[in-house]
Amino acid sequence: MMLAQNLRNLALKGLQYFQTYDWLMLMTVITLGYIGWIICLLLHILQSYTSLAGDVFKNPHDAWQRNNKMKVYLFGCVLMGAISVVLFMEHSPPLYHAYFSMTVFLWTQIVGEYQLIKTLCRWLSGGNYNYIIKILASSAVSIFILEFLVNSFTERKLYTWCFLIMGIVAAFYLFQAIPWRSGIPIYVCSACWFLSVFTLMPAEIPDNNGLVIASGAIIVIIGAAARWLDQHSEGNKYWLRISYHKMEKPRSPVLFFLQALLVGLSSVMVSLSTSHRKEKQELHAIHQLINWSIAGFSTVLPLFSENSLLSRLTSIFLGFAPSFLLLSIGYEAVFYGALALVLVAWILFENTILHLMMAKKLSASMKRTGEITMLENDVRYLQLSDVRIPLIFLILFNVAFFGTGNFASIASFEISSVYRFITVFSPFLMATLLIFKLFIPFMLVICVFSAITKLLQVPRVGCYFLVILFSDVMTIHFFFLV
Repeated sequence: MMLAQNLRNLALKGLQYFQTYDWLMLMTVITLGYIGWIICLLLHILQSYTSLAGDVFKNPHDAWQRNNKMKVYLFGCVLMGAISVVLFMEHSPPLYHAYFSMTVFLWTQIVGEYQLIKTLCRWLSGGNYNYIIKILASSAVSIFILEFLVNSFTERKLYTWCFLIMGIVAAFYLFQAIPWRSGIPIYVCSACWFLSVFTLMPAEIPDNNGLVIASGAIIVIIGAAARWLDQHSEGNKYWLRISYHKMEKPRSPVLFFLQALLVGLSSVMVSLSTSHRKEKQELHAIHQLINWSIAGFSTVLPLFSENSLLSRLTSIFLGFAPSFLLLSIGYEAVFYGALALVLVAWILFENTILHLMMAKKLSASMKRTGEITMLENDVRYLQLSDVRIPLIFLILFNVAFFGTGNFASIASFEISSVYRFITVFSPFLMATLLIFKLFIPFMLVICVFSAITKLLQVPRVGCYFLVILFSDVMTIHFFFLV
């Protein structure tokens, strides 16, 4: 017994040693690597997608800076060589070399931009106190939202409070900015509150065939309302940019009716397939063929939609709805429509802000910070206020993931989700179908994000870089939670 207890204590000590071996060195190197990557990304955004590239980062000593960069890179190579020798002598794993090499490379790049960083610090300390306060406030709000997203990974009900508050704040702002009769503030608030309900639902989705079938009617109604607004909004200045059409030829409703028909047909097939399963009957091959045909054909149809923003997004929404319905078993089918309503609310909110900015006269301070300067292809520079776009994108992207549970929930692997497409056990095909189902809400959020960058004429790649930057801030927090 004494030997067994001694073995147990030694095993626990060995496990503790194994889990914390070189932990300080590894955590320091990896954290510095993430921070270095964030700084490099931030410098790239400032240089390539903001007006600071022309106003602040003008450097007449290019040859001198190149010589200094060569010295910095040479020093970085020598440092990495020395570290590699030490790691090799200590018989360190190959990953240690990878961690150190990436960190040294990133910080060598940062030190090589020393003159640029010095110029930026000099510009910030040159009396732009109001701008510094705005930067600090935006940073504080961004960190708060990112910390909220980190905590939402363990408590998805936080999104309920998030959308309740977002609905009130957005509606209050719009009430102050535009007339009451527009109806946009009420719609934005209602859509946010409707979506807030779903994160209170159980992560293990219960079977509810009737709800899936009713969701088909809801999706068609949403698509019809969007099409009606697209055709009857010529006189509404708050919708004009969203529904702009080149009226060279009449718009044919054939595509919309075809997509609506496919959504209705998918609801019928959901009912037939589920009734066969409940009666323990084998699903007919013709039913499987119809389901595959509906899903495949409807996914291709958005490629033939019109170029206007609302028409294209409506077509994408209707195009992926049949596939989502055929892979749904419960309330997640309603979530698809609720998410679409919130995405339209986001577009309306951004379009209203754009209209107010265009109507407002640009002040001298706005001109000084380069807010009206254009990059190329009619794309303007990023502004500090544009930080809200990647932040809202991250919130909606996470809601698309957690709104109906998560990937690890039982519902995600429920056999009835793929029964309408395949009845023979095939893990790879089943996994592909389930991942495709989970991808559809993400795809909606990504399409709306791209549409908003086009609507506001902001550089899309620059916004994506901001999304990556914010994601890396969250990653550092997750790393310390391990």
